[in-house]
Amino acid sequence: MKKPDHRNVFLNLAVPIMQASEPGDLQKIKLTEKLETTLWDRWDVKGKDKTLRDVIKHIEQTYSGLEVRDVLRGNTPIYFHSIMVTKEKERETTMQTKLIDLIDVHIDDLEHGKDGIPYVDLTITCIAKGDESAKILEGVPPVRVLLG
Repeated sequence: MKKPDHRNVFLNLAVPIMQASEPGDLQKIKLTEKLETTLWDRWDVKGKDKTLRDVIKHIEQTYSGLEVRDVLRGNTPIYFHSIMVTKEKERETTMQTKLIDLIDVHIDDLEHGKDGIPYVDLTITCIAKGDESAKILEGVPPVRVLLG
């Protein structure tokens, strides 16, 4: 559907008033020169038995110009770049661990989509690749990892 197809009308007969409104333009957030997102975007990563490294690699390859820094599920941290850089051995172990093991649930305990495929929603923070100031980009959409 197109934006002109959507309208909203509020009619109050008790106080003779009628208000009509149209949706505003969708605000785009520029992450890099070639990548824009909106409030309604979500990035999907498909694949069963994905490791954390696989998920991060997929995001960085699919959305070039971004470098993943932190990964969270809700308020629970799964991976923090600043901590893991100092603990190289622990970092490698974490990156190679299957995502389902990192979030510490069984696949039956996860949310399921309309098609019955289990998924997990992640929040990621990114910086622009090569940015020495390591400024976290605003507007990175949530990531849904489909585990079926």
